This record gives sequence, structure tokens and C-alpha cells, in this order.
Amino acid sequence: MIVVDSQIHPWSEGTSTGHHQKEPIDEHVLCSDMKNAGVDRAVLVPPLWDPNGNAYALSLTRKFPEKFCVMGLLDPRQPDAAAQLYGYAQEAGMRGVRFLLNTAERIQPYEDGCMDDLWPVAEDLGLPVALLIPGRLEVAAHVARKYPRLKIIVDHLGVPRASLGEMAFKHLPELLRLADLPNIHVKAAGVGDYALDPFPFSSLDAPLQAIFSAFGSERVMWGSDLSRLHHPYAHCVEHFKSHLAFLSPTDVERVMGKNILELLQWS
Repeated sequence: MIVVDSQIHPWSEGTSTGHHQKEPIDEHVLCSDMKNAGVDRAVLVPPLWDPNGNAYALSLTRKFPEKFCVMGLLDPRQPDAAAQLYGYAQEAGMRGVRFLLNTAERIQPYEDGCMDDLWPVAEDLGLPVALLIPGRLEVAAHVARKYPRLKIIVDHLGVPRASLGEMAFKHLPELLRLADLPNIHVKAAGVGDYALDPFPFSSLDAPLQAIFSAFGSERVMWGSDLSRLHHPYAHCVEHFKSHLAFLSPTDVERVMGKNILELLQWS
């Protein structure tokens, strides 16, 4: 089984913000941590705080093409954003794009229609789009219905930042309704951080089982979001790999790597 982490923020410059660790996750930290945790590959998602985030992540894919690929960050307010998407599709190692729509300011380009030209371009290019949209899951539903060939990933299962316990999955009914749209996938990144109980986070069994029942094991992908992880990386891996009794061995294989490899067409 190939274990693929669907979200790690690497950086070499800038100062991390919010709840992310302060020590940079550069090439050496990344390779060492992955080896120790038993992770074979990772999807690199450049963070906002690194001014050269996309370039740094792509430099790692050029050095380790069998180990890393990138879902690039793109500011939809830039006048050449659509042209940049075409560039992303031609860049070796770039497998998708991520939009941060998690604050009132960041979602404004969507509200203003500035992103209307981006969705059909991504759809035509076959470029998967990851959306960070806690509290606004209707955005994913609207885009998915309008562009049914567009592959959409809802990041962090739609959980709002810093949510814990029952509050983390207060939005669960809204998330489960998205399962009716076959082009929507969900990313379960570092979900152990939402638990109030220690590893193996058994309090998360019920909401996770509901998510798998709705989306099927084919549309859920595991990840760590390593820079904000508050428990050992190995525990994050083993949680999904060995401690979700409702998953079959085939399910585990899909969730731990096969799904993201197929979605990003990363052979």
C-alpha cells in the first residue's frame, strides 16, 4: 500500500501564521518526518506566508518527482488568474489548484463574480480544485452543479478552524448533502486535532463513519496538514490506517493514497 499525504505546507521563507508551527517544514524536515511516519508521497500545498511558495514547492517536485506533487495556490483577484491556470496545467509537478475562501475578505472574489471565468477553465483543463470553505459549503455545491466535470475537493471536511469535539462536526448534515454531487471529494486532513480524547480518537468514529457512508471510500482522502498537527505524525497515519474498524483493507488502501493519486492523475 502506498501512503500519500494529501496536504502538507512546505516553506523555506516567511513566518508562519495562526496555528501552524513556527519551524519551517523545508526539504530536510519533510523527508525526515515522512520517512519516520511511513509516508511514501505527499501533495505539497504552498502556504500564504511564503512569498515564493509555489516556486519552492515545485523545486521539491523537480528534485523528488516520485515523492512530491503540488496543488498550487492562486489568488483569484489577479487579472491574469485564468492565464495562470493554463500555466499550472503545463507545469510539470503541478497537479491542481487551491483557493482559500475561509474569511469574508477571501470569499469576496467569489461573491463579486471574479472567479466565474476560473471554474470553466479548470474544468476544461481537468485541473482539480481544492476549496477551503468552512461555513460556506453551499459554494462547493453551487460550483459542482454548474461545472459537473470539475473535480472539487472540500478541505478539512469543511470543519471550521480551531473547532473541537461536537462543535467540529456541527455542520455535518450540510457536508453529507454534498455527497449527492459526484464530482465533490472530501479531504480528511489531521482530523485527530478535532478530538477531545487521545489517540486513537474514538470520539471521531461516528462522524467519520457517517462521512464514509455518504461519500463512499472512493471520495475521501487522508492527509495530515503536518504544520498544524498537535499529535505525532505517526498517530495521524495510524488513525486512518489501522483504527477505523468500519473500513475494509481495500477502503484503507483507497483512502490512504489511491484516491488522491487517481484524482490528481499522479502515476
